Amino acid sequence: MKNNFKLFLDNNLSINSYLWPNNRNPYEFIEILVKSQIKNVGLNTDFIEKFGVNKLKRELFLNNINVTSLNSVGYFSDPYYFKQNQKILSYAKILRPDVICVITGGLLGGPNPISNEYSLKSKKLDIQEIRKDTTSQLKLLFEQAAKLDLTLGVEPIGSWEILKKGHFNSISSCLKLLKNNNHKLIIDLYHSFTDVDLDPFLKKSPKLGLLQFSNINFDKNLRPVGRKTINKINNVNNLDIAKYLKYVFKRKDKIKIEFEIFNSDIIDDDPILIIKHLKNEILNLF
Repeated sequence: MKNNFKLFLDNNLSINSYLWPNNRNPYEFIEILVKSQIKNVGLNTDFIEKFGVNKLKRELFLNNINVTSLNSVGYFSDPYYFKQNQKILSYAKILRPDVICVITGGLLGGPNPISNEYSLKSKKLDIQEIRKDTTSQLKLLFEQAAKLDLTLGVEPIGSWEILKKGHFNSISSCLKLLKNNNHKLIIDLYHSFTDVDLDPFLKKSPKLGLLQFSNINFDKNLRPVGRKTINKINNVNNLDIAKYLKYVFKRKDKIKIEFEIFNSDIIDDDPILIIKHLKNEILNLF
């Protein structure tokens, strides 16, 4: 099995550009992917804009690197981030990712300062109304993406981040958004590791568009507080990453697995070494 899984990694492993420091040359990131024989990449807007979208498109084409995800659209409750959606779709038209990540946004508006519209003091924080509004806006985004032959991937966000990041928090609630369209879910283990539907969904759901994974850093109350690299195993609290990767490996639809970790999570580590050793560290889990 290990040899077959190595072949699977060679073709299906992706690394998200979130791990790359903003103060380093983005070309170097693509270069180390090529040297490490990584054939897929996840992209974020900061990286795209630093590289230049058309230059990046050429570089990826010349090195035969597929784009697994473009991050992120949505943030329907955050006026600032919501305005970025059209720009990101324009990048997606050029880069043609497998899926475009959709983050629904927090009940309090998102990463930016809380807007008056969703102020707790004014008691206007009506979860059902906010979700209803998001559903309507998402339907329009679905239709727009479909016209461009693009696939959106709605990402369930862990309930502990409902205020600032996402207000659709379970696999089941997100699946209801996809009933009458061909769009997908992105499953990030960091957000969905407690979901009761995680195992059966990863095993067989046709709505899986991408699996994102990393180790998780837990605080003393077992609350996720950041991501860790594969070689930093917490023997008490860590996820059984190998189990989830096996689920995807055994599927027949060639779903990609994307290593997603943020540069702020690895400030004491060299991102080049993380990329260089990632395949072997995954194989050592088996």
